[in-house]
Amino acid sequence: MRKIVLILCLSFSFISCSQKNIPYGLRSTINEIDRNLNDTVKYDFKIAPEGVATSKHHFGLGLNIRNEKNLWRSSLLKTFFQLNGIQHPDDMSGIILTTYHRELNNKPINFREQKRYYKEYWKIAQLPGDTIEKWYAAKNPEAIYQKENEAYLSNFTIGRKVLGSVNAWKEREREWMVRFLCKFYSRNYR
Repeated sequence: MRKIVLILCLSFSFISCSQKNIPYGLRSTINEIDRNLNDTVKYDFKIAPEGVATSKHHFGLGLNIRNEKNLWRSSLLKTFFQLNGIQHPDDMSGIILTTYHRELNNKPINFREQKRYYKEYWKIAQLPGDTIEKWYAAKNPEAIYQKENEAYLSNFTIGRKVLGSVNAWKEREREWMVRFLCKFYSRNYR
């Protein structure tokens, strides 16, 4: 009986992972996010490039998803991700945010590609030395992120209040701090 249930779950998981559609296990979560976010936040999330949007909202919307959907404990959503080989709640919320961003922008979801990225990350994280830093830099070039961030920031005028953080991380005297709310002063302000 256990084998039948496992086979059904795995086959359901593979069938639901098409490149264009939201996997069935994520659909209700994405719909709930869409219902609960106001239009301003949705628009901000939509116009930001994918990497900027997902990193900008990792500690706000992403944290809310991790806590409200019990990704740190046990839930059906966590089980869905575990059946798909995703173990860490940060990765789960990252996939949810990426999926939602792609859905808003009518882009292919590429769920398999998203899973592959996180599986590869944790495989390389096991290796000694600075291998993970080199891998991450190769997969996520800083220059591309900066270019996308500048394109995103060009949408705002000086003096406009911005919900969320403009830059999630800011180096300050060799320490890292997080800015959650800010007023937009200048695109060159860092």
